[in-house]
Amino acid sequence: MTDRVPAEAAGGRPGGGPERRRGPRTKLDRLFRTSLILVPFGVLGNLALSWFATDRSVWQGLGGLPRHWLYVAIVIALVPWITNSLRILIWARFLERRMGFGDALRITVGAEISASVLPTSTGSEVLRLGMLMQCGLSSGQAASVVTLGYLEDLVFFAVALPVCVVLSRAWELPVIRSLAGRVDVGAPGVALGAVAVVAAVALLWRLLLAGRLGRRGRHWSRRFAAKTRGRLRHTWRDFRGVYGRVIRHGKLRFALTLSITALQWACRYSVATAFAYYLGYRVDPLLFFVLQWSIFTLMLFIPTPGASGGAEAAFLLVYSALLPGRVIGLVTAGWRFLTFYLPLALGSLMFAGMNLHAARRRRAGGHFGRRSG
Repeated sequence: MTDRVPAEAAGGRPGGGPERRRGPRTKLDRLFRTSLILVPFGVLGNLALSWFATDRSVWQGLGGLPRHWLYVAIVIALVPWITNSLRILIWARFLERRMGFGDALRITVGAEISASVLPTSTGSEVLRLGMLMQCGLSSGQAASVVTLGYLEDLVFFAVALPVCVVLSRAWELPVIRSLAGRVDVGAPGVALGAVAVVAAVALLWRLLLAGRLGRRGRHWSRRFAAKTRGRLRHTWRDFRGVYGRVIRHGKLRFALTLSITALQWACRYSVATAFAYYLGYRVDPLLFFVLQWSIFTLMLFIPTPGASGGAEAAFLLVYSALLPGRVIGLVTAGWRFLTFYLPLALGSLMFAGMNLHAARRRRAGGHFGRRSG
């Protein structure tokens, strides 16, 4: 490793060519502008849902309610920014990359914005990978950091979900039985569709390589395959090296990041509970945790940006049997505002500020993400 700034991290490439960072940064700027349009419309829709679906007497009584649970809901809605940034920072430091908390927060907020203005199933991994590589990580190391996050999530939910389901007796809810039945019916169709798509792509690729779709197609496919094989070999070598190093020397760090992961998801899935407590309803936090997991999982299959519309519908469907009809609209709108529109609005402003700070730092001779050796 060297202390020299890599071309990608410094904003250019060897030989003085055009900047390689411009593509990801331009895409993030477009996402930022989209979020500025999405937030006002979303907030107006939230207000309309609250107003028309909530009993007027509830509105009149809000002023006399203690607000400490509302403040708790606001704080825990933003805690995942901190925990996600810490998880990135811990693994980047483990890989001997000199990254500050501000850099990790910038990656987290940028990924949050992209996940909010794109369909939820699209994910934010590509942007997250690009921003990690701007911090000096290789493609394999960046992929390792992202997949380590998935592994932490998987281990946590593998333990937490069964415990919460058993203690809350969630299987007794009709809505949970209905969702489970739909998954059982739809899973074979989804699996067959995925196999068909993979088979079609494989057939098309073989036809391109064989020249059945023209000489230009064969030339392009062979060049692409040669370049991709080299990159994949390099990425896989780094990826395997990182995981081997984690197994040998990173067990305590994994235990630490797993603890942070538990705090992150406990906060994220407790916003609805805190908001219900604010309105005076003492609900079961473990049951609400399970239901929040169900809703956020359903949101992955909603094709609208940030699962807009579908998320509210899923919340109404799941929680209408647990909360009175006179407040269900207000709880739905409050939950959506705290878990989506508030982080999106604050994140957009923070991301713009961090971009301005990064630009000033570059002009002053600094850079974003230095390799350490």
